[in-house]
Formats: sequence, structure tokens, C-alpha cells
Amino acid sequence: MTNEPKLIPKISYKGVFIFLIILFAGVYLIPILLNFLGLPKSVSYFLAAGISSSIAFILILTKIDAKKGDEVYFKKRIIISIIVGFTTSALMTFVYGGDVID
Repeated sequence: MTNEPKLIPKISYKGVFIFLIILFAGVYLIPILLNFLGLPKSVSYFLAAGISSSIAFILILTKIDAKKGDEVYFKKRIIISIIVGFTTSALMTFVYGGDVID
């Protein structure tokens, strides 16, 4: 079996732990700032979850679980991280979390 780099690497337990820490901290702290700016509660939670999950995915896929030689995939991994982060944030906030926010 070849040992060539993949677009999405195997995620370690350390990566999952750091992702959860960043996500919880972001969802806890960022909405406070966004509510202070006058945004509605649902929009501030959507942006907070999207921003924090995107940052966590980018950090994990490009720094923590990336291997030497994976640099060619960094731009694609960043784009995938942003798309997945905001898509799951929209699902969590507007589809499944509407009764919790209101």
C-alpha cells in the first residue's frame, strides 16, 4: 500500500479534543460580542459556530494532523474546512436548534 498524502488525513484523538475545546470556547464567547453589536441571537450563534468550527478544522487539518508532504493540499483543506464549518453551523442553528435559541 502506498503512503501518499490524502486530502483529508486521519484525525487523531488530540485533534478531536482540540476541535471540541475551540468549538465550545467559540460558541460561548463569540455570541456575546455579536449580541453586543446588535445581531439577533440566532445569527450570532450561527456565526460563532461557523467561525469557531472553521478555525478548528483549519488548525487540525493543516497543523496538528498534517504530515510532511501534505502542503499541496493546504488550500483545498482550508476551503473544505470553511464550507463544512458553516454548513454544519447552519444545520445546528437553523434546522435543529431553533427551539433552543428562541
